[in-house]
Parts: sequence; C-alpha cells; structure tokens
Amino acid sequence: MSRKTLLAVIGVITAILTFFSEEFGLNLDAQAVMAGLSVVVLYVLFEAKLDFKRVVAQAGRFKDPKFWLAFISVLISALNEQFGLNLPVEAIIAVLTLIMGILFRVDFKKESV
Repeated sequence: MSRKTLLAVIGVITAILTFFSEEFGLNLDAQAVMAGLSVVVLYVLFEAKLDFKRVVAQAGRFKDPKFWLAFISVLISALNEQFGLNLPVEAIIAVLTLIMGILFRVDFKKESV
C-alpha cells in the first residue's frame, strides 16, 4: 500500500467521522482521531504480521485442554462480573469440574485402584 493510498483512506475515514460528529453533535478532536488511526494503521502494517506468525507458531496450544480450561474459566468469571449474573462460586466450580472432566476424558465409571 502506497503512502498516497494510505493517506487517502485516512482522509476518507476522517471525513466520515467529521460528518457523523456534525450530524449527531459529537465532540471529536481531529488530532486525536488522526493519532488513533495512525496507530491502528501502523499496527496492522507492521506488528500484526509478526503477531500472526507467533500465533501460527504456537497453534498446538489450541489443542491443549489446560488452555481451554483457563479460557473458559476466565470467560465465565467475566460474564458473571459484567452481566451481574451473581452465580455462586460452587456453581462455577461445578461447571469447570465438568468441563475439566470432558477435556481430560475422565471416566467416572472406572473404579480407582
């Protein structure tokens, strides 16, 4: 992508944001908008490629049950907090124990030795 194309895209986005700020009475700072867009564009052009390579290199972690257990526990905690579900801690632990059993394929019918 050339600099002219990049600046044209940023100019169009700035014009659209200015239009919406005028129509809805928003108070937008043009310098802040340009700074934010510049940061996003720089990230996408440079750092995003490196981040994508790092994720692809560690793709095996997505198959690890511990990763999914940690992800689900964080997700349940965040949903409980943000939406005010007021789930009891015992219910959360029971759900995580069930998920852990499924992920680690624990057979509860076997007798312990």
